[in-house]
Parts: sequence; C-alpha cells; structure tokens
Amino acid sequence: MWFVFLLFLSYTHFSAARVISTNECQQLRVSVLVSSRNTNQQSRQLILSWENASPATGDWVGLFDSETMNSPLQMVSSQSTNGWVYTDIHETPTSSGDLGYVSRCLGYWAGYFTAQNETLATGCLRTEPTWMSDMKPQLSSLLLRHIFLPGTHDAGSYTEYTAAEGNNLIFKYTITQEEDILSQLINGIRYLDIRVGYYPNTDEKWYLNHGVISIHPLRDILEDVQTFMEKTNEIVILDFHEFPVGFGSGLDVHKQLVEYLTTELGEYAASPGLTWDATLGDIWTLGKRLVVSYNNNNMVASSTILWSAVDQKWGDVQSAADLYTYLAQVMASSPPAIGWSANSELTPKALDIVNDTFHGLRNMAEMVNRNVTEWFRGEWGQRANIVSADYFRATGLVDEAIRWNKLKAQGTTC
Repeated sequence: MWFVFLLFLSYTHFSAARVISTNECQQLRVSVLVSSRNTNQQSRQLILSWENASPATGDWVGLFDSETMNSPLQMVSSQSTNGWVYTDIHETPTSSGDLGYVSRCLGYWAGYFTAQNETLATGCLRTEPTWMSDMKPQLSSLLLRHIFLPGTHDAGSYTEYTAAEGNNLIFKYTITQEEDILSQLINGIRYLDIRVGYYPNTDEKWYLNHGVISIHPLRDILEDVQTFMEKTNEIVILDFHEFPVGFGSGLDVHKQLVEYLTTELGEYAASPGLTWDATLGDIWTLGKRLVVSYNNNNMVASSTILWSAVDQKWGDVQSAADLYTYLAQVMASSPPAIGWSANSELTPKALDIVNDTFHGLRNMAEMVNRNVTEWFRGEWGQRANIVSADYFRATGLVDEAIRWNKLKAQGTTC
C-alpha cells in the first residue's frame, strides 16, 4: 500500500513539472535589451523579451539587478508565446574602456518563472566580445559570405542621448547608434557600415559622416578597431560604403584615403586575394582578420588591402510593412556571390525630416526593431549574411546570429 502511495506521489510530482524543450529552435529564451526610444528625457530603457514560451496561469518574467534573482526590480505576467515589454528601468551606460574582452552580464538579469517560482529560463544584458572565436572549431568551415553577421547601419553616427538632442531636428535624424565603435564591437557587432567625408581645410581631414553632416573624426573609429583587433581573435568587416563630402568625381581624394587606411590598418587587413569565398578558417589561418571593403572598384583594383564593397540591400522605406515586403523579396532571391547586407532600418524622406513626421531615427528604429528580431529569428536567419540595424541593442540580432551560426555549422535548420 505504501508503495502505491509513494508511486502516486511520484507520479503527481512528475506530471506537475513543466517540460521545457532543449531543442535549439524551440528552446524557451529570455533576454534583456536596450530600447532606442527616449522617455521622460532618458534613454536606455530596458526591455524584457522572451520567446518559445508555453505560458500557464501564473507564469511571470522578472528583471533583476543581481544574478541571484531574489528580488525583482519589475515583474510582468507572461500570457503569450513571445513577449516584448518595456520596463521602468534605465541602463546606466558603461564606457567602452570598462566593458572588457570577456563576455559578461552588465548588471541586469532576466528570468522566466512559473506560478510556483520554478525557474524555466534565465538571461542577462550580456556583452559578446569573443563570440566568433569562442566557436572557432564549429565556424571555421563556414564561408564568410554565408555566416550571419550582426551589423550597424551608419556605424559612425553615434552619440550618447542628451535632452538637447531630443529637441534638435538635425541630431534626431542623423544619429543612428548610441554606442561608440569599440562598444559596438564588444557588444557583438561584426560589420560596420562607414561613410567618410573629406574636409581639407580642417585639422582633422577625415570624418565619419551621415550624409553631409560630419559626426566624429575617422581617426576615432580606426583607433577603436585597432584596439579590438589587438584584444581579440574576432573577424570584422569594415565597409567604407559612401563618400558624401569632398571626394568629387575623380580618384585623387580616394587615393589619399586609401593610403591613410593602408598605413593605419595594413597590419590587420585580410588579403583580398582570399575573396568572399574564403572560409573563416582561411582567414584565421593567415592571421589577419580585418576585411576592409571599399565602394569604388578602381581603388579596389589597385589596392593590396581593399575588398570589393558589401552589396547593401536597402529598401528606402518608411514603414515596418514596407520593410518586410522589401526584405521578403531580398531573402527569396538568390544571394550575391559576395558579402551582402540586409539593411533593416527605416529611412525618412526629406519632407518627413522637415515635418518631424516620425519624431526621429530613435523612434523609427523602435517601429521596426522588434519585427527585425523576429524576422531573422525565423527562417530568414538561415539565409542571412549581414543584417544591419539602427540602435542595434534594441534588437536581438547578436543572439540570433550566434544561434543561427551554430545551426549553420551543424548543417541543420529550424
């Protein structure tokens, strides 16, 4: 009789336990992201995101400031398979010099719990400075043009939010990122979309531009890239894609820029002789891991360090629906035989800027970044090469790239 009773208790306990899938494609995941929007003149609002839940009555998701996850800063009810909730908590930024080169949690953790406070999944606001080299044995056989690389659109157009920016029309429609280049790289970005302006009558002749607006000296990004290459064993694509000011129609200014880039980056630059058909293993074996691509065929042909430009797929659209339509066509087409980027941001028209139709690029990023995360979490992630976004920390693209690259290396799909 006691045996039957104990068996009953055992069965009751077993049947009450939640079965959580360990399949990479169906696994319950929870994460912390950083919104691009500004609220009450503050930026860096934290987002709780989860996917693949099978919610039951009483399930909840919590945000914590301790890995022990004893006292939640905020709790939200889980009533859907996927969730995306803005919290009342704002991140205090960490300077890129203090982030370090070992993956770590930046002070915030998330957990998915049952009504009985059983932990089903955990995550954190994490840096990813070495995600490629951490998977070197698995990734070495993948082609450079087949791996999923998270990227930043207009990578050099970065600045920390201030209240003054919120009221400045030029800044609202010029700034696309909140992290400097070193921070972008430490947080997992491996493709940088760069636009350069030439100003011969200033002390700093080369600037990072967004259109005709100069943002930072080019020297700043080169120093950040050099630092990252010295500190890690990662592969990075630095794509000099537009030259909006000072270059004219000839090649003289291009030649000056390429000479400067060769001096500053030559010791890190992967040989263009590898071609876009190189595997990551080929690049690692030769020891030079910086792919410097350049959007001028004449300069590429005469340079020892320049690769052909990344093929940017840019929709020039103003809504999430139109971006989806454009990217769906891109993802359904045969991929180019070179590196290519699915540019996953919205672009205002001139009249939109004058009328402040969308209240700035921060808000435009917020209009699509959840969608972009979910699109590339799905089957698009299997086909993606580079996916570039504005305010990338408001997406899950780094996590999705890591997950999909594991699957690509295994030759499996979802």
